[in-house]
Amino acid sequence: MKKKLLILALIFQAGILNAQKTQSELIIGTWRFEKNCDLRTRQEKVKYSDIPYCPRETDTNSGNTDRVFKSNNQFEFYETQFGIYKIKNNVLIIEHRILQEHANLNPDAIKRYLKRKLIEKKDDGFYYYKPQMLSIKSISDDQIEFGSDKQYTIWKRID
Repeated sequence: MKKKLLILALIFQAGILNAQKTQSELIIGTWRFEKNCDLRTRQEKVKYSDIPYCPRETDTNSGNTDRVFKSNNQFEFYETQFGIYKIKNNVLIIEHRILQEHANLNPDAIKRYLKRKLIEKKDDGFYYYKPQMLSIKSISDDQIEFGSDKQYTIWKRID
């Protein structure tokens, strides 16, 4: 009986690892923001007027930049933000890299941020902000939904 339970547990674990690998493979590509959905209020938001700050100019006029996830676990958001990502337990963990020239311009600020644990230096020699975590509601070949069952954003693949 114990042998059967052990085999069943190993099969279950292998299925989980396979599903996570599949998510990591599906996320590779270029994604564009489509809309925010809030099922509590039944509203969809895609315009400037719904954003409480002055958004940057983007192709979709939403203020949300395109997201490019690469196969080497690196990302690029609209040529302004770079870093690394990983998927663990249906959560996309994004770590934004501080550009080396920005770190060199103000080393005192870097020391303060390190002391307060607002940033950390990784093995690759770059400084990274604290990780941003996005729950993955669903992911497919052409669409990703980040958020919960009631509030989420939809992103469409454009490449």
